[in-house]
Amino acid sequence: MTDNIEEHYIESEYEEIFNDWYEIEGARKIKELSRQLRTFFNYKTELIRYRFRSSPNLAENYTNNKFFAQKQKIESLSDEFITLLKKIKKHRQSLEQVIRSLFFNNNKTVLNKLSEITEKLSILLHYFSEECIHDHPRFLKFIVVLAQNICLVKMCLYAEFSEFYGELEVNYNGLNGEMEIILEETLGDKIKKTKNQLEERLRI
Repeated sequence: MTDNIEEHYIESEYEEIFNDWYEIEGARKIKELSRQLRTFFNYKTELIRYRFRSSPNLAENYTNNKFFAQKQKIESLSDEFITLLKKIKKHRQSLEQVIRSLFFNNNKTVLNKLSEITEKLSILLHYFSEECIHDHPRFLKFIVVLAQNICLVKMCLYAEFSEFYGELEVNYNGLNGEMEIILEETLGDKIKKTKNQLEERLRI
């Protein structure tokens, strides 16, 4: 009888610990997904601000040391991100096939590296979404294309949230299409040149 009481007590204790863990982990995941949505809507707002701006604004953020340092950081990390993906991708492989093969071969080193870079970029994407980067349309264009790629990678890395990131990638793709139309009207040949540079830098 005593053994049954002790066993029941231990099981209840473990149950309580796991319930607490799931509650904390669930709250953390919800917060992260909420941040991802907020980031997207912030960029959508920045495009609207650019479209309806009364007159061209000075790029004041470029004189801000923190902004400039973060800009250099995201450009450097995005180059590292694309270089890593190109290194592990074989001819004609899709991104999903590449990441699936990393899981299949239990290549934890590359998976951890890819996950680490992706998370760092996600934090920077959120940082810039709360800055007034509609004053920097070509940089905004770069950010949106990068966000598309990040969503594709996260869709493959985190299977339980694949639908969420898949839908988010579709939304960024739509935002990118809107930007192309608006920026071609306002910047003409300048944005075409930028588009080619972006496609070259962020082509996976």
